[in-house]
Amino acid sequence: MLRMRWLRLRIYRYRGSFPVAYRILRNYVRIEAKREHRNES
Repeated sequence: MLRMRWLRLRIYRYRGSFPVAYRILRNYVRIEAKREHRNES
């Protein structure tokens, strides 16, 4: 939960260069999804 708040702060700071923040966010989501998938098997 703390990490999400930190991530949101980063996005607010990077609002000028939103594509960068968006790419970081997508990477983060992909990593999280991969970890969830590993937990299933």
